Amino acid sequence: MRLHAWRRIGATLTAALGLACVCGLPAIAKAPPTASEQPRMEMSVRASQAADMFSALTIDSPALVARIARAERLPTERADCYTDLEVTIRDAQGQNKRYRLERKGNLWDEAAQQMLRLSPDASQRLVAYAETLRRRHYGELMDWNEARNVVTRKSLFTIVDLESGLSFRVQRRAGSDHADVQPISREDSKVMKRIYGGKWSWQRRAIVVSKDGTRIAASMNGMPHGGDGIPDNGFNGHFCVHFLGSSSHRSDTPDPAHQLMVHKASGSLRSYFDSASPQVLAASFVEALNQKDGEMLRLIWSDASADRIEAMDRLIGRLESIYVKRTRTAERDDDVQDDKLSAAVALPLLVRLQDRGTLHRELRFEFARSSPHLPWRIVEVASDHSSLIP
Repeated sequence: MRLHAWRRIGATLTAALGLACVCGLPAIAKAPPTASEQPRMEMSVRASQAADMFSALTIDSPALVARIARAERLPTERADCYTDLEVTIRDAQGQNKRYRLERKGNLWDEAAQQMLRLSPDASQRLVAYAETLRRRHYGELMDWNEARNVVTRKSLFTIVDLESGLSFRVQRRAGSDHADVQPISREDSKVMKRIYGGKWSWQRRAIVVSKDGTRIAASMNGMPHGGDGIPDNGFNGHFCVHFLGSSSHRSDTPDPAHQLMVHKASGSLRSYFDSASPQVLAASFVEALNQKDGEMLRLIWSDASADRIEAMDRLIGRLESIYVKRTRTAERDDDVQDDKLSAAVALPLLVRLQDRGTLHRELRFEFARSSPHLPWRIVEVASDHSSLIP
C-alpha cells in the first residue's frame, strides 16, 4: 500500500485483487459509465455527515459486487453500523445505490430497511477495507506523555481540520499540560480563522496533528489568548492543542470537550462512549448540543425514540450555546460504584437560546446497564424547565 499526498478534499484509494494504493487527489466527477463498464464499489469516510473532508476507496472487484447483488435481503429497522462510513455501488447502467456497512460486515439499505447478509469471507473483506480506510483518514490516539515528545517545544507541525479539510502550520511555543501553539504566518492565521467561520472562538474542533509522517488525533480551540512569541503572524497570543489525557491550565483533569474531540479525531467515539462513566456521557451530551452535532447526540443516546430525537433537533435549532456551570457538584468525579446497574447525573447549565436569551437550567440524566461489564446507556434526559427540553 503506497501513501501519497494527503489533500484538503480527501484521499482516494483504489483496491483491486486485494491490493490498494492511495492517490491523494481530489475526487473527480466522471461521465456515466457505458453499458459495457463493469459495476464498481466505493467506500467513503467522513468525521461527520456534514464534513467537506473525506477519504474514498474504490474497489474494482466485479465478483464482489456480483456477490452483493445476490445477497439475501432481510427486513431490519436498525443496524449496528459504522456511523462515519458509506458504501456506494454503481451498476453497469450508471445507477448508484448507497448502503451503510454493519460492523460485522453486512450491508444495510437504510432507505429500504433491509440487511444484505453476505458470506463470511465477503464480510471480512469489506470490514478490512473499512478499517484500512479509517486508519488513513483519522489520527492516531496518542497519550499526551508520548505526544509531547513528538510535538516538542519550538517544533513546527501541520494542523488539519477534520471537518473542513483546511490545514495550516503552527509552532509549539510552550505548555506543559497541553501544547500552546501559534500560527507561523499571517496566511496560516487566516486559514485558521476560516476554519472558525471568520470569528475567533473557544469552540473545540477535531484535528489531526501531522509531523514527520506521524499523524496524531487532537483537539484545538480557536481563541487567541495569553503570551505571544511569533511577530507579524496576525495572531495576538497562542491557542491550545489537546491530546489524549492532556489537561488545561486550571485543572489537573482532562477537559471533557477536548477529550471528546480527540476521540472524534481518532475515529473512536463509539468505543469512547462504550467505556465512559455516566458523568462523562452526560458532559459529552452537553458538548454535543453545544457543537450542534445531532449525529454525535444520536451516538451517545443510541436508544433515543423518534420523539426525543426530534426534541433534540428542535433544541439545536434554537440554541446559541450551552455550557456546564463550573460548580463543585459539576466538577466532582463520578462516584458510581462498579457493581451498580443504574445511575443519575444532574448538570447545572448556562444556556443561551435565540428566543429566550440567557438561562440557568439543570439537565438530569438517567442511566442503566444490564450488567456491570456492559456499557452505560441513557434511559432519559429531562430539564427542570420546558424552555430547554419539553
